[in-house]
Amino acid sequence: MNAVSRSTTSTSTSTSTSNGITHRPLLSAAALTALLVVVLVPMAALLVYGLTGRWDRHWWPEDPTLRWVVEALADPRVQGAVIRTTLLALSSATLALVCGALATIPAALAAQLDDGPAARRLQRTLDLVALLPFAIAPVVIAISALELFVGRWGGWLPLPLVYVAVVAPTLFPLIHKTLQSALAQLNAASLIEAGRTLGASDGHTVRRVLLPMLAPALLAAFLLAWVTAAMEFAIANLLLGGQVELLQPLMNSLRNANGHQAAALMVLAFAGVGAVVAAVAALTRRWTSAAQNR
Repeated sequence: MNAVSRSTTSTSTSTSTSNGITHRPLLSAAALTALLVVVLVPMAALLVYGLTGRWDRHWWPEDPTLRWVVEALADPRVQGAVIRTTLLALSSATLALVCGALATIPAALAAQLDDGPAARRLQRTLDLVALLPFAIAPVVIAISALELFVGRWGGWLPLPLVYVAVVAPTLFPLIHKTLQSALAQLNAASLIEAGRTLGASDGHTVRRVLLPMLAPALLAAFLLAWVTAAMEFAIANLLLGGQVELLQPLMNSLRNANGHQAAALMVLAFAGVGAVVAAVAALTRRWTSAAQNR
């Protein structure tokens, strides 16, 4: 009798556990669907608005056209803003990548090779610095830069240089987290120790072995930083103002003048960002598969 009751209890427990497990994917699917609706519906509406002539008389759009896209591509003001945004974003991403790699790679290697308090303290410090851009609002950063670099030293500091120097630190979390994860998956400490066993110096192993293996991660971090810098609005609008017009402030100003053209320009910007994100995903998959094969 006791055996039968134990068997019944275990059966009911396993049934309730399996029911709980089967409910979790349903909840995850529902949450993912809600998130996709919230994200994709406004983007779809923006796409339709940018590819139609009117959407004010009925609840459905009218007069499909590519006029606004063509006008946005042919507008010299838009072309100039795209060129300036691309150059400044590339400069900011390059500065962030160089400084971030120089800070993250030695600290991550030290934490893997030496589990002492100094290495852990350095790693925690970098992790804390990587959180600061999320804690400080971009408006605060822009106003502080205006007071310091423009108000006091504005006579001899060019605004584009100030913009690059201000935006680059906000990109550090992207560089730091990407390289930190890549180094952890590569198990860089074992590579360094293997090089020492073979008589190679640590610098030689880093240059000839580690950095080539990190190349996809470096490129992915750079592309993510570049996209983020290109989409920056608050710092660009407050710091540069009307002196240097970038893409995001231009789209905001066009929204009040011609909503259709602004929507078409936003669609083109989304398409460019999507292409870069797809490239980053492809590079990440390639790097992950190559690391697993090794």
